[in-house]
Amino acid sequence: MIIAHEFSPTKGSESAVGWNLVTRLCKYHDVTVFYASGSQFRNNSYVEVINNYFKTSPPIQGLTCVNIDKPPMSKLLAKFNYVFRKLTPIGLPVLYYWGYNYWQRSVFKKGKSLHQTTNFDIVHQLTQITFREPGYMWKLGIPFVWGPTGGTSTFPNTFRKKLSITSKILISIRSISNFYQFRFVSRISNANKKASVIYSFSKKDAERLKKRATGEIKIMLDVGTYPRPDVAIEGRKDDGILRGIWCGRLSDFKAPGILIEALALSPVTREKIRFIIIGNGGLGESMSTLAKELKLENIEWIKEVDHAKVFELMGQSDFFVHTSIQEATSSVITEALTMGLPVICHDAFGMSIAITDSCGIKVPLVSPVESIEGFHRAMESIVLDKKLLEELKVGAYKRSLEISWDRMAETIANDYMAIVNEKK
Repeated sequence: MIIAHEFSPTKGSESAVGWNLVTRLCKYHDVTVFYASGSQFRNNSYVEVINNYFKTSPPIQGLTCVNIDKPPMSKLLAKFNYVFRKLTPIGLPVLYYWGYNYWQRSVFKKGKSLHQTTNFDIVHQLTQITFREPGYMWKLGIPFVWGPTGGTSTFPNTFRKKLSITSKILISIRSISNFYQFRFVSRISNANKKASVIYSFSKKDAERLKKRATGEIKIMLDVGTYPRPDVAIEGRKDDGILRGIWCGRLSDFKAPGILIEALALSPVTREKIRFIIIGNGGLGESMSTLAKELKLENIEWIKEVDHAKVFELMGQSDFFVHTSIQEATSSVITEALTMGLPVICHDAFGMSIAITDSCGIKVPLVSPVESIEGFHRAMESIVLDKKLLEELKVGAYKRSLEISWDRMAETIANDYMAIVNEKK
């Protein structure tokens, strides 16, 4: 039994986590997945997409999909939360997780009933990936697996000055919430203790979870790759100009300003790099103004583009920059690796695991000033050392093979078998 609130063959982010892992696990085991009817602001979006998918695609052997509609209270809270949808992708977090908890209660009621007739061997709380909501299935009395999960880390204080007032408030609420929930919410503590295996997407989260766990803690990214054997990692334009790409929401936590200020630090990064920045958001206008103030003429701004076009632009680029200062492992990082792009990012969260010295350059997450200087040095090094760039390109594609969805599913499937055999 797998609980995957987000589950869709066409959506990204956590919906991709649910779909890619669940459908691959069916190669090894019979899987029943419980999924939500839709995302927070689109009630039936997952149901419609999945139904349409199976109209044109053959059934997946070993897979049983059970849709659990959002209970009335979840829908009511989502209506209230719609007012705050511009604050974060999930609106006001407290309203979102409150509604999500009501859905988990419905899932437990259905799962407990189905378990009496199906007699499941193991249950896995898969998505959402946050530690805040482990669900209730650990109460079933069968082996419980949780994750990839995390999010216990606090926001670095040195970056607070760069945040808007709204973001500062959200960060303060999150910090207080993290402190309270991880230490004092018994359901989170009990799930941690009951789990046979917990997959953590960061080293710091793993350390915290391990302090109270009785089962095994394993490091596992929350996103995988789709290796593409047709990717050409050599033979791009050799005109002395490197092409970089940044992709994401233009928000405080993605910190695009770090990239812009880093590009302005020397003639090398001003004149030898052409950059594409893809994304829109609250910082769009201020970032464009900042680039003009710094007299940068090497940036092309693209507000919105479909997913296929992103891959096309990546295929024309030499490296990828990810300046985020708070998240798990962004899917754009694994997509960049799949396209043979070295990644320059912070040495923090899931990025510190996804990126190795063979496929990218990691910058310590210490302060805005040190990040700007670190990203600048990283970009300057690959401009001046062509051999380094080529080695990192080869390493990027090799890394994409190591962290593929197939590899992740194989690891989880083997763990299921080991856990059940040990119990027997």
